[in-house]
Amino acid sequence: MIDLRLLQLTRHKEDYMRIAQRIPKASLDKQTVAILEDFGKYFEKFPEHDRIDMLTFLPMFRSWHPTLSDEQSTAYEAVLQNVKQDLNEETRNGILDTLLELRLGTDLATLLARYDAGELPNIHAAISRAVDEYKADCSTGAECDYITDDIHDLLDEELDNSGLHWRLEALNNSMRGMRPGDFGIVAARPDKGKTMFLASEVTYLAPQLPEGKTILWLNNEGQGKRIITRLYQASLGGTLSELGILRRGGLLKRAYSDRVGAWNKIRIVDIHEKDSFTVEQIIERNNPGVVIYDMIDHIRGFGDMPRTDLQLEEMYKWARTISVKHNLIGIATSQISNDGEGLQYPPQGCLKDSKTGKQGACDWILMIGASNDPNLNNVRYLGLPKNKLRRQGAPGDPRAIVGYNPERVRYNDLAIAMEGDDDDETDST
Repeated sequence: MIDLRLLQLTRHKEDYMRIAQRIPKASLDKQTVAILEDFGKYFEKFPEHDRIDMLTFLPMFRSWHPTLSDEQSTAYEAVLQNVKQDLNEETRNGILDTLLELRLGTDLATLLARYDAGELPNIHAAISRAVDEYKADCSTGAECDYITDDIHDLLDEELDNSGLHWRLEALNNSMRGMRPGDFGIVAARPDKGKTMFLASEVTYLAPQLPEGKTILWLNNEGQGKRIITRLYQASLGGTLSELGILRRGGLLKRAYSDRVGAWNKIRIVDIHEKDSFTVEQIIERNNPGVVIYDMIDHIRGFGDMPRTDLQLEEMYKWARTISVKHNLIGIATSQISNDGEGLQYPPQGCLKDSKTGKQGACDWILMIGASNDPNLNNVRYLGLPKNKLRRQGAPGDPRAIVGYNPERVRYNDLAIAMEGDDDDETDST
């Protein structure tokens, strides 16, 4: 019965286009599948038709299947004669839900078979994705409400530059405040200051977060515990020796907590060899306002794609969805390819292993450039080749030169760097 009802539904172009990709063909009769494929051919040939006209379709069907026997042709035509009946809305929705349940069952059976064959390392993640897709496609249940935000409130939000702001004014001058749902990329060549930049900035972002919200740093490079010392340095603008003085005075932990908001306001979690399913569980447990994916390219769970660039595109789309789904700001780190070696302002095409995939999934891209001239070791070059957070009247790409101070784990605006002042003092707390 579901086969006939399905054909009656998909006889209408709007319904066919809406559910064509949802149909679990493995669960249907071969006769139904053949007719569905021909419905698609019909709508391609007659794009102006809003439904299948049987007087036109039947002769075409015969020409598309010249090898059918008289008995087979008669059976097909009997089915097609019954397809003419229209369905009411309740029946239509029931068919869609049944199709989705059939697809879910087929998907789960396929996943179990792949798991038994040793082709699926994380069955939990795969099942979770299949169920999420089912929930997202369900035609009944809670309806999606349209957005009713008042335009006055939206304008106020834009004009007052609300959101989280960077330590570096070079970035604030070009970007509005970051808000939940925003997702960006910070990229640099290896060992050119990505982690230091993040430490310098997240220790400034942390106290701007509402109470109860955290910064979650998902570490996929080296030992996460090594980042903690750099966070202490960055928050206080201090050298290791200066931190040692605070420690001996029993002031170090309190000074850090006062500066960032709490001792555990910024949380480092090692995610080596973890997949996207596990990572999302970690995010849900920590209630973050900001998530740092360092390095996002190493997160597992996207291995079904045939090429590296396609895997990365899905990975970055996933992270972008996480920002929206969990109402947080996402910042992913990436490497700049060898094409960007020695360039002060590498273009966005220099993101490693991607020319368009990563770039299309984010709101902004910060490229940290560095010169190979040894006399310029203490400067970095910040470019925003993509900036959807551009402030009104400001340049989208600042092309800024900033100070680079590894001893204090700080990036500083050029004026501060030239004064030799880190705008913080470790002995004041």
